[in-house]
Amino acid sequence: MLFALYPLISRNYFVLCFIVCLGTLQWAAARNRRPEISLLGSWGLGWAGLSSGAIMIIGGFTWFMISTPSLFQQGLAGGELFPLFSLGGFSALLAARLASLLWQKLYKDQ
Repeated sequence: MLFALYPLISRNYFVLCFIVCLGTLQWAAARNRRPEISLLGSWGLGWAGLSSGAIMIIGGFTWFMISTPSLFQQGLAGGELFPLFSLGGFSALLAARLASLLWQKLYKDQ
């Protein structure tokens, strides 16, 4: 794989996928009233979830375009980007589920 040749693009693309997938999950959680994938628990089911999801998506793409100066030069192709996207997406889902479990545990004990 070419990840070793392009560490900056690889790292930045993974972070982009993680943040954008996490934002998409927040948007979906708020839209479908699913607290089990919301980072904010039941608080993230309304406008807070929609807003945080939109901010994550827009912020992720903005950060990626600014922080990757060699974006349009030769680099990773589709086959090399797929594992990074998959890993970023699954990591975002895992982070959302863990945060939701922590919120439920925190507010169930009180």
